[in-house]
Amino acid sequence: MKRLAPVLALACGWAVPTVALAEPLPVPSVDFSLKAKVQQGAVMDMAHSGSRVRVHISGGKMPSPVLGIIDMQRGKMLMMLPDIPKTAVEAELPPAYRTALPRGEGTPAGQDQVAGNDCTVWKIDKSQDIDTPAFACITPDGIPLRTEVENKGKRHLVYEATALTRGPQNPSLFALPPGTKVMKVPASASGLMQGLGKFLNN
Repeated sequence: MKRLAPVLALACGWAVPTVALAEPLPVPSVDFSLKAKVQQGAVMDMAHSGSRVRVHISGGKMPSPVLGIIDMQRGKMLMMLPDIPKTAVEAELPPAYRTALPRGEGTPAGQDQVAGNDCTVWKIDKSQDIDTPAFACITPDGIPLRTEVENKGKRHLVYEATALTRGPQNPSLFALPPGTKVMKVPASASGLMQGLGKFLNN
């Protein structure tokens, strides 16, 4: 009888409940720059071009500004600190850094507007970047404007854009200053890179 129920429902014109299937989260299809607020009262300036992302985080409880250049395809980040002049530290990109550019699968869960831009709220069902239930508001051209993570049934804002400008970005933004040396950090010493992640994911 259970097997016949769907058939009978269709034959009688009854409504059959449907389950939304997860889809790949939209990814940026345009270059852009934005300003956003993140955790601990800090401010993020981001520039995005292709698979390259430049982030500058300052203010709040940050002891000093941090500049990072991210290669999303390689999952690598070059981080420059004022205390280490002419040196960039390269390491695997910690998942916490990706709350501003979440990847994975999700289902649409409504519409909203952030920084004057319309966006679709996605419930993130599967992601290698975020290990807790999360929601991201993403524009039709793939720009994430807000990310919230869920903890004990409550949503916590970890990233929200306050201003957005679409357009080509200067290639020099994604290049290291001349004379900068790159120091690679092994996975065993990745704790050096985790500190900034707390400002994006706590």
